[in-house]
Amino acid sequence: MTQPWLTFALIFAVGWLTYGLRVTRDALRGREGLRRLGVRGTRTEAEVVRGPRREGDVVHPAQVRYRAGPREQTYRRAPLNADRHVLRVGHEVVVRYDPEDPRRVVVVRTQGSFSPYTYLVCGVVLCLFGVGLGVWAVV
Repeated sequence: MTQPWLTFALIFAVGWLTYGLRVTRDALRGREGLRRLGVRGTRTEAEVVRGPRREGDVVHPAQVRYRAGPREQTYRRAPLNADRHVLRVGHEVVVRYDPEDPRRVVVVRTQGSFSPYTYLVCGVVLCLFGVGLGVWAVV
């Protein structure tokens, strides 16, 4: 390789591809919550009312308060995927609940994150950019 720009372009291409794969992997992990719920669910907004806490050897997950069901009943439950998100007291979150059993809920996104679908699209675009940059550098 007598052209130093080719080396730099290939290094950047590998970097963008690696970053895109990481973002895509994290997005697929974020969608895991919907798989835990088992159904598409109904989307609603919620508020974190109690953070995670430890009492002796037992760790209690965070709790969210949301309105759900046919009678718009208020629930205060721990999400099925509470371990995947940083849930701080007072923050608003977007959740999905099972219409058949409104007590089953998963967090879709928090104030500090986007929807898993947005991350998935961004990850794929970054992967394509890395591959395109690598092809451009070689050609």
